[in-house]
Amino acid sequence: MNARHLRPRTVADLPAPWDTDPFVVNDFHRWPEAEAWGDERALLVSSAPRPGVRSVVGVGAPEPLADLVTDLPDDQEPLAVMSLTRGAWDLLPGAVTERLALPSVAHWDWLWSADQPPRVPREDGVVELHLARDHEEIADLQSRVLPGTYFPVDREGARWFGWRDQDLALRSVAGASGWDRWVHLGSIGTEEAWRGRGLGAAVTAAVTRLGLCATGRVSLGVYADNARARALYTRLGFAVGQHVESRRRA
Repeated sequence: MNARHLRPRTVADLPAPWDTDPFVVNDFHRWPEAEAWGDERALLVSSAPRPGVRSVVGVGAPEPLADLVTDLPDDQEPLAVMSLTRGAWDLLPGAVTERLALPSVAHWDWLWSADQPPRVPREDGVVELHLARDHEEIADLQSRVLPGTYFPVDREGARWFGWRDQDLALRSVAGASGWDRWVHLGSIGTEEAWRGRGLGAAVTAAVTRLGLCATGRVSLGVYADNARARALYTRLGFAVGQHVESRRRA
């Protein structure tokens, strides 16, 4: 393998420009005992966040990134998930994709912001929720508007926020984690009958404002085909930091 092989312990151990790339910096803490390969064109990081679970994240141009994946050592634990710059997976040889055996596919974008969003209507009605009291209500709303979310109500370290109607029924919700380094929003959803009233914008703006005050940086993910959500987040000041294709074991 011609690319540089690394065992980074801090972001500073990575080659430029990846040592300052927002997507890499944001996720680095989630890569314990990381092993990396790459140069200034592309970077591939393999880590095991939990015993028996290995994940690989790749950034950079699709062509050199596909080369890194093709040369990835196969003497490690089986992969649970691989997330690459969109377009890289299409360049992999068939034998490599068969060996990786990751049939579940999702195309999404990682967005981030360091700027306070504009004020939006209904934002003042957003309140922080509390799991001891509101767990069942949050989970119920999630199950109806966000089935299969990767940001579950019991996510470690998450805080939850929502908007309630005049009868105090929860109509819109958002979770946020990473309050000690870089706040990441997830599970942003609104009751179907209440959509189109600006509740998603209100919840997102309010939590983004709090996250920026806490850490100076906020991120979120949006599916590539969700044009409506993307337009909302762009209006609130978010910009795309990485186009991602994630493949999972199941």
